[in-house]
Amino acid sequence: MMYSIILAGGAGTRFWPLSREAQPKQFLSLCSDRPLIDLTLDRISKKCDGKNTYIATNKMYHQKIESCLKRFGIPSQNVLFEPQARNTLAPIATLSEMIYKRDKSAVILVLPSDHYIKNEKEFLRVLDKATRLAGKGYIVTLGIKPDRPETGYGYIKVSSELGIRSSESFLKVKEFVEKPDYEKAKTLIKSRKAYWNGGIFVFRADAMLGEIKRFLASDFRLAKSIKSKKVLNKIWGRFSPISIDYAVMEKTKKLALVPCDCGWSDLGSWRSVEQFFRKDKSGNVFKDNCIDIGSKNIFCWPGKRIMATAGLENIIIVDTDDALLVCAKNKAQDVKRIVQALEEKKLYRQM
Repeated sequence: MMYSIILAGGAGTRFWPLSREAQPKQFLSLCSDRPLIDLTLDRISKKCDGKNTYIATNKMYHQKIESCLKRFGIPSQNVLFEPQARNTLAPIATLSEMIYKRDKSAVILVLPSDHYIKNEKEFLRVLDKATRLAGKGYIVTLGIKPDRPETGYGYIKVSSELGIRSSESFLKVKEFVEKPDYEKAKTLIKSRKAYWNGGIFVFRADAMLGEIKRFLASDFRLAKSIKSKKVLNKIWGRFSPISIDYAVMEKTKKLALVPCDCGWSDLGSWRSVEQFFRKDKSGNVFKDNCIDIGSKNIFCWPGKRIMATAGLENIIIVDTDDALLVCAKNKAQDVKRIVQALEEKKLYRQM
């Protein structure tokens, strides 16, 4: 049977000042009038029933998650409230063990809660293929077909050798490449042997747990020992603070890549939001309540106040009740550094 694990504990700091510690990216309506987590749950509901859907999130988002549960028929016991952030290995190991105890033949889909997929039909088609491969014991990753040399994404390089199992073909993974510089990204794109790592995986519960036991035995034992919320809170800090990519994906011999060209975006910065809005003849995007004279290629997201601009170029402006962001478009990834600076000055949590 199919199960899903939705990872919803991220902070989304690149969308400051709209995103905050109490209102991270997955709960924002950036590309439609619905929060990203709603779009994710709606998408996966076409393949996985609510009672088989699990969510890993931070305990501070308890109330926000509760409203999602009601809308999609997800039992409250299917939510893992993480006492603290420990990256992705800990929640995936813990929930995989929980699902395995329930269904020894479970096939699990893991995906982030804050990504965008334009072509849902194609995504679900590729997911069907990945599910069939996972049922044969593979740990499957969806390789997102790249359309530009993006430096904000991780890449997965594949070999020329094609894998085939019971008429299902897949690509063999050669290596993972962490966020490259622009020249390296161009080389990867030109090779046509590299895909973006979208953080979407499909596997049998027993296959993943076996690899976690093999590579991180102590974390495997921790996951198996969680019998109650009290135990979870007591031992959670002992999990390795590592991603599932580093812990398992880069080491396992069971990995298979299935290409996916579905209009995916991880919405990693304010620049990625532009695609959802109409640009004027000068390349400007104005969400609401904006007046402009002579600007080119600017992005404006006003708050309650009217936003007026004149003669600007290649600028992002985001206004909220208590903070204002103004940055060059080519520095959009640096918004995360702004949040770090605010935290160092003990200003972030005061907002």
